[in-house]
Amino acid sequence: MPQSGLNIGSDYRFDVYTSAGLLTLPTLLNFKKRKITNKLTVKPLNTLPIHLSFQEGGWEGSFEVSRADATLDTYFANFEANYYAGIVQPAGFIQETITEISGPPSTFQLQGVILYFDDAGDAEAEKNVIQRVSFLASTRIQLN
Repeated sequence: MPQSGLNIGSDYRFDVYTSAGLLTLPTLLNFKKRKITNKLTVKPLNTLPIHLSFQEGGWEGSFEVSRADATLDTYFANFEANYYAGIVQPAGFIQETITEISGPPSTFQLQGVILYFDDAGDAEAEKNVIQRVSFLASTRIQLN
C-alpha cells in the first residue's frame, strides 16, 4: 500500500509467464527493469550537438528470489533439456501490476521475454539461498 503519497516496492506485483505457463516465484525479493536506449550524438562543426534516441533496444532486467522450493531449478532444467532435445521454446512475458496511489491499478507487460539463470544460489549454513535471474524483453506495453 502506498505511503505518504509515494509508491513502495510492495505496491508492485510481477507475474512471469513462460512457454510452460505461469512461473510462480517462491519469495520475490526484488525486481529491476531498464529500457535499453541507443543514444547517438551528432556533433556538427557549425552548430550545437544534436542528440538522437533509438528505441529498438528493448528492455533488460533482473530479479532475486529467496529459494523456498525447486521452481526456478526445475524451470531451467526443463529449459536446458528442451534446448538439447531441439525443442523450440517461445518467448514469454512478464506482467507488472502497480497499485496506484489514487485510482485503479496500472498494468504493464514486458513482451518477448527470455530468462537467464545467472545464479542458482550459494548454500551456506544459517543463510537463505538467493537465486538470481536476468531477462531480456523486446518491448513493454501498457495494458491499462
